[in-house]
Amino acid sequence: MAPADATSSLALWLHLRRRAAFGHGQDQGFAPPEGEGPLVLIHLSERGDEPSQLGALIRAMLARRPGMRIAFTGAVPDPASIPADLRWTRMPLPRDPAAMRELIAATAPRLLLLMGDQLPAALISGMNEAGLPVILSEARLSAYSGRGLWRGAINRGLMSRITRVLAPDLTAGAAARQLGALPDRIELTGPITATLPPLSANEAERQALAQILGGRHVWLAAAPTLPEARAVLAAHQAALHHNHRALLIIADLPPAMLEPLQQEIAALDLAAVLRSEDSDPEPDDHVLIADEADEMGLWYRLAPVCFMGGTLLPGPGNAPRHPFEAAALGSAIIHGPLTQAHAAEWTQLDGASAARAVVDATTLRRAVVDLSAPDQAAMLAGNAWSVSTGGAAVLRRIADAVIDAMENRA
Repeated sequence: MAPADATSSLALWLHLRRRAAFGHGQDQGFAPPEGEGPLVLIHLSERGDEPSQLGALIRAMLARRPGMRIAFTGAVPDPASIPADLRWTRMPLPRDPAAMRELIAATAPRLLLLMGDQLPAALISGMNEAGLPVILSEARLSAYSGRGLWRGAINRGLMSRITRVLAPDLTAGAAARQLGALPDRIELTGPITATLPPLSANEAERQALAQILGGRHVWLAAAPTLPEARAVLAAHQAALHHNHRALLIIADLPPAMLEPLQQEIAALDLAAVLRSEDSDPEPDDHVLIADEADEMGLWYRLAPVCFMGGTLLPGPGNAPRHPFEAAALGSAIIHGPLTQAHAAEWTQLDGASAARAVVDATTLRRAVVDLSAPDQAAMLAGNAWSVSTGGAAVLRRIADAVIDAMENRA
C-alpha cells in the first residue's frame, strides 16, 4: 500500500473509531419497505436542496428494474416527487460503524447511491466493508476543497472506497480526482437538468427578420435592469468599433424603462427602432427595442449571443429569465455574478464551460467583442445546448449505472 493510501486509511479508521466511541448503540429503527424487490439506499445530501429531478431518476430506475425498493437517508425527499407505485421509506443516517452494520443487517441493500455534495463516512465505509457498490452522482464536492491535511486524508479514504463517480461536469470530475477518486472510476455524465420546452416563435416572422438581418452580427440583452441597459449600450458601442453593422436587441422590459432607455440611446448618438411601431431594423439602425410581449423565442433564435439580464447590476427591471431559454435555442450566454434566481442552472452551465461569466461593465464589453467571432459563440452555444437538453440522457445513464452495478452482484 502506498504511503498516501495508508495515511488516508488510517485517518478514516480513526475518524470512524471516534464516531463509534460516541455512538449510542441503540436501535436506530432501520425497517425496510415492504416487498421482495432489491433495495437501493439513496442518500440525499443535507448540504443543499433535494435534486429537482429525483422523481424522474427513480422512474428511470424502475423502468429498468420493476419492483425495486428504496430507502432514503439524509435530506427529506418531497413525497410529491416520488412515483406513487414505489415502495420506499426514510431511515436515520448511520453515524458510526455499528449503526451501519445494523442497517445492512436489517435491510440487505444491494447498492448505495449518493446524490449531492456530501460524503457520509459510515455509509460509504460500511457498504465498502460489505463488498457492496457505492455510486456518487450529482456532486461537485466544492465544500471538500481546501480542507486541512487530516480532513483531506479522511476524504481521500472515503473517495477511494467509492465504486463509481458520475461527475456532472469537468470541474466536478477534477475535484473528485483531487480528493482521491481513482481516475478510471470517474465518468462524465453531464448534470441532471430540468428540460424546458423551447419558447415558441412565429416561423414566418423569424425567416423574414433573418433575411433582413442577414450578414449582421446580432446580440440580445434579455430582461436587463436599467443600470445593465446602460452597460449593454456601452458594450454595443465597443462592438460597433469591430463591426459597424452590429445590431443590439433589448427585450423584456417593463414599460417604465422605455423612456429612460430611449434617452440613454439618444445620448450615445445611436439609432434605435421600436418593435411596437412595426418598423423593421434598417441597415443604419444600431438598436432594436423589442417592447412587445411573448416574443422572446423569436429573439433567442435570431441572436447568436445573449446577455441574461438581472445577473450583473441590480436595479429596476423585470425578473431574470431562465438561462435554459437561451441555451435551448442556440444562443451563447453571457451572465454576471448575481445568479441566485437560477443558481443550480448557472452552476451547471459554468461548470460545463457553457456560459461566459463577467463581473462588471468592462468585462461585459470584452465578452461581447470576443463573442462576435462566430466560432467562439458557436462553441459556447453548443456546450449550453448540451447542458440544457441533456437531462433525459443523463437520467438514463445514472439509472443504467445503478441497475447494472446492482445486478452484476446478484
